[in-house]
Amino acid sequence: MPLQHVYRPTNFDEFAGNDSTVESLMAVLERKKDIPHSYLFTGPSGCGKTSLAHILKKELGITDMDFYVYNASNTRGIDTIRQIQEMAQFSSLNGNRKMYLLDETHQVTGAAQEALLLLLENPPPHVFIALCTTEPDKLKPTIKRRCHQAEVKRLEEKDISAFLVSILELEKIKDYSGKVIERIAETSDGSPGLALSLLDSVIELDEDMAMKAIESVTINEKSVIDLCRALLDTKNTQSAKWTKIKKILNGIDGEPESIRHAVLGYFTKVMLSDNGNDLAADILSLFTESFIYSGRAGLVLACYLSCKA
Repeated sequence: MPLQHVYRPTNFDEFAGNDSTVESLMAVLERKKDIPHSYLFTGPSGCGKTSLAHILKKELGITDMDFYVYNASNTRGIDTIRQIQEMAQFSSLNGNRKMYLLDETHQVTGAAQEALLLLLENPPPHVFIALCTTEPDKLKPTIKRRCHQAEVKRLEEKDISAFLVSILELEKIKDYSGKVIERIAETSDGSPGLALSLLDSVIELDEDMAMKAIESVTINEKSVIDLCRALLDTKNTQSAKWTKIKKILNGIDGEPESIRHAVLGYFTKVMLSDNGNDLAADILSLFTESFIYSGRAGLVLACYLSCKA
């Protein structure tokens, strides 16, 4: 089983980093009364939002039978929220509590957010709701105000390195290459999940092969720069521009979500420079949605739509 699954945290002590957020959440759950029934977990992909939601479920004593998970990127309409509202009125199947988790909540439609607000305002006493999103700004302020908010942030490289060392100790692997650990920390974008995925892919290789493997699964910096420059091209027709971008995409390997972060970084710098313009802003907006579910298809679609920006 992949390391990122084996070592997914199951309690607060196992959660990597974000100590203040974890301590705040623990303090809330230690209350003798008035424990919040609605929680909003925010932060970048791969930094532990859904893991915290699963830990919350465990801390509240909710069984798997009474834990309902919805991917809002696929079930984003008002009918889904109405279904949850109806189901929430029934007793739990195995215990005294039940919980609903809405992942990627920012993709829920405006009408659905209004319906969700009603449930957050007055949930049944046995019902708990967890919302996870990479883009809290897309949620109505009234939704955010009705939730206990827990923000997770990217870890610093030194913290990622320490985290990987602790995993290697659990795996009883000694004298692992510090150079490889450092490189994984540099390329994981502060995400413990991505760092574990990279470690899992190279853990059985020697140092030279591991370094080459990491380079092969991470982003080629020149290719990403070429992609960003092609996206900004205003000299070619849309057809010619897309032909050029397709060629670049076919030559880029790596995690689509990591590529998205690289593109966001590039265009953020463009917007903050003297070259910032409406085209750059339009392209930037097309890469704000996470590719964690859509994968490479999401990357290709964002690039194609950028040609029409």
